[in-house]
Formats: sequence, structure tokens, C-alpha cells
Amino acid sequence: MEVSLQLYSINSETSKDFKKAVEEVSKIGYKGVEFAGYGGLSADQVKELLAQNNLYSVGSHCGIQDFEVNFSEILNFNQSIDSKYIICPWAKVDTMEDVDHLVQVLNKCGDIAAGENIKVGYHNHDHEFVTINGTYALDLIAEKTNGNVILELDIFWVLYAGIDPIEYIKKWGKKVELIHIKQIDDKKANVDVADGIIDMKKVKEAAQYTKYFIVEHEEFDKPMWDCIRNDCEYLKQI
Repeated sequence: MEVSLQLYSINSETSKDFKKAVEEVSKIGYKGVEFAGYGGLSADQVKELLAQNNLYSVGSHCGIQDFEVNFSEILNFNQSIDSKYIICPWAKVDTMEDVDHLVQVLNKCGDIAAGENIKVGYHNHDHEFVTINGTYALDLIAEKTNGNVILELDIFWVLYAGIDPIEYIKKWGKKVELIHIKQIDDKKANVDVADGIIDMKKVKEAAQYTKYFIVEHEEFDKPMWDCIRNDCEYLKQI
């Protein structure tokens, strides 16, 4: 199982020394990274940093306002660093109007990005499992977006919302091209991948169409780098 790391997981270190933190990610054994900011580096500097550490860019998390206002800029940046995806990590989806606006933005940007062989996606938390006219908001997003827009399914938040992540992966099949591997325990805490209640082997089996598995780890009950290393080593075994 080839795994990448969402760099937001180690923001306490990237905020101190971005290059050094990325170097450590490579040394641990991750093959790719997903960005949530670039440490003040230019696209050329990011590309060089990745090459020096034998890493690739799965993609970047960019706020909804970037999709609405600055999409050409973030598309150019991600094309320059050979990203495969540009992901919206959060949006307001309380009403059908909210959902329709998000879908319109994602579809428009997805069509533009397709010209650079990049896909656009949406990353869930738990609030997307609010029901609108009897349907989960995340289902509406998946139904209404076109083929240039994918789901990045965060399985921690799926289960946090009381939904079986294995069945949800199966439900949306080809739409789920990215999965955030983020583990949860019976107290709804974020723990090491090997220590929680989501069966990662079953996740992998269900994710027949998933292109990249991306570790995200935000809460630590032991030294941060130990947790990041434990996650990588466990996932490579399965």
C-alpha cells in the first residue's frame, strides 16, 4: 500500500522549517504529499524540494474562496508542481442553495482543470451528512458534480457522523479517487492507524477505484513523528 501524507498533519513542524519537515516525511517512507500551504515557497522551489526527496504531489487543499476567485492562480501553481488534484477541504452545505453553489463552483473549476490533466475534488468532514430533503448533502454533491470532480473521502469524519465508511466507499465507487486514512477510536478521538476501530484492510479492499491513500493525523497521544512513522509502517504492511 503506497501512502502519502497530508502535510497539515505536521503543521507544527512545517511552520518552523517547511523544507526540513518535508525531508523527514520522505525519510519515514511516504511516497507522496498533499499540500495545505507551501511554506512560502514558489512553485519552482516546491518542485525542486519534491524532486530532492523523491516525493510527488498528490495535490493541494485550497479554500473555497480560492476556487471562486483565484482558481487560475492555484491551477498554474499545481500544474507546475505536477499535482494530480486540487481539493476543496470545507464548504457551507446547510441548504440546497449552499450545495448548488458549491457544485457550480466545483464543476466550473473541474472543467478548467481537466485541460491540465488535473481533477478537482471535495473533502468531507461530518457536517456534510446533514440531510436536505431526505438526502445527505455529501450524496447531493456527489450526484450533482460531473466527471471532472471527485470525492476525497475522510473516513474518520464519515464514521464520526455515524456512517459506515466501508459501505460509503462502496456506494460511491469510482467517485472516490482519494481517501484520507484517518483513524478513530470508540471515544471519537484521532489515534494511530493501527489502534482504532476502522479496519484499514477492509478500507483498502473496498476502495477498488481509489488512486491515492493519504494519511491525515491531527491528534497525538505520543510524540508526533512517532505517530506519523507508525501510520506509514502499518499501512505499508497491508
